[in-house]
Order: sequence, then structure tokens, then C-alpha cells
Amino acid sequence: MEAQVLVPQALNYWAILVAAAAYFVLGALWYAPPVFGKVWRTGIGKTDEQVKADFSPWNLVWTFIFSFVAAYGVARLVQWSGGTSAGDGLLVAFLAGVCFAAATVAMHHVMEKRPCSLTVVNALYSIVGFLLMGLIVGAWR
Repeated sequence: MEAQVLVPQALNYWAILVAAAAYFVLGALWYAPPVFGKVWRTGIGKTDEQVKADFSPWNLVWTFIFSFVAAYGVARLVQWSGGTSAGDGLLVAFLAGVCFAAATVAMHHVMEKRPCSLTVVNALYSIVGFLLMGLIVGAWR
């Protein structure tokens, strides 16, 4: 059996940047009060005032950086899997979203005794966000 080497090739960093921005914006919408913001705040046990008091612009900076890291990872996985289309990007991103992101969120929430509703909101955000990123990087190859 011959070992397969995953050779990094050039990636489309514009697609990665757009995918990261899309994931970031999705988070702003997802966690807005009319969508899942109230469920999220209840799940973390904080009031609106506490969330506002804890806010720092650095939260947004770090969130975007981590969104970029996730988009880079999805793009690299799509490339390494030989993906060449939006459908390929969706498939890889779905697997990554469920198997890595959502599963990790769920493990932390189980150990932290977080409410099931919070786990569902956060895990689904990861899955939907990864699908969005996979669609973008897969289509923009």
C-alpha cells in the first residue's frame, strides 16, 4: 500500500474571505433576538444587560478570525477531497460541520450541563454555517 501525501495547493483566498464573512454575518443574524438570540441568552444564563456589558469590539475581531480559520479549513478539505463543485463543497462541509463542529459543541455542552436548546442552537449554527462556507468555496473554484 502506497502512502498518499496531501500536498497543499493554491487556494482561492477571495472565496475563503467571502465564506468567512458569510459565516460571520450568519452568526449575527442567527443569534439576533428575533431568531435564536433569546434562546441563546437563556441557555447561557445571562440577561440582555449582562450580554451588552460583556461585549467588546474584540469579540467581533476574534469571531471573524475564527470564521476565517473555519473557512480555510473547509476550503482545504474540499481541495484535498478533489471537490470541484458547489455540491462537493456542500458534502465536505456537511461532514465537517456535523462530525467536527457540531459534535464538539455537543460534547462541551454535555460536560458543562448546558440546556439541550442551547446545544441545538449552537450545533445547527455550526452545520448551517459550514454548509454556507462549503457552498461558497466549492462553487468558487
